[in-house]
Amino acid sequence: MIEFDRITTRGGDRGESSLYDGQRRRKDDLVFDTLGDMDELFSYLGVVRASGIPDPWKKRLEEVQQDLLVLGGVIAMPSGVPEGRRLITRQDVERLEKWEKELMDQMELTGGFVTPGKTLPAAHTHVARTLARRLERRLVTNIRERGQAALIPGQNYVNRLSDLLYVMALRWEEGEQASLL
Repeated sequence: MIEFDRITTRGGDRGESSLYDGQRRRKDDLVFDTLGDMDELFSYLGVVRASGIPDPWKKRLEEVQQDLLVLGGVIAMPSGVPEGRRLITRQDVERLEKWEKELMDQMELTGGFVTPGKTLPAAHTHVARTLARRLERRLVTNIRERGQAALIPGQNYVNRLSDLLYVMALRWEEGEQASLL
């Protein structure tokens, strides 16, 4: 295991870094690209939470961030996830679907392309949506090229998350943040 007792270790100065199990890999390895995309989405969801969205949605997005930490743990263990470690499940995906349905029941979707920028929370949410799509593509690459089937539930989760973020952004573009309960 890696000891996390200090920030600067100089271990990456030669272009390598360690995975959760201590395995060393090049910093441009697919696993680190994927972890970087996950981290960027995780961090940007913090921007969405801080952008003036209603408290119930701040809490929900914090739950999503916790789920992304779980997914990050699976990504960081490409040789296999230890027994008993929490994984993303079908129930996690269904939770996102439930939240999306709640929003969709409150609005009428219209066809056509959306140009982000009508409200700040919507614009931030659209950026988070695009980051989720990029992470999903990277997960698919890990699944197909590296045979990491343990990432399939996480890929499903991120797919659903990007759908949810899209619907949230549409709703917030209508300027109806207060009705997002």
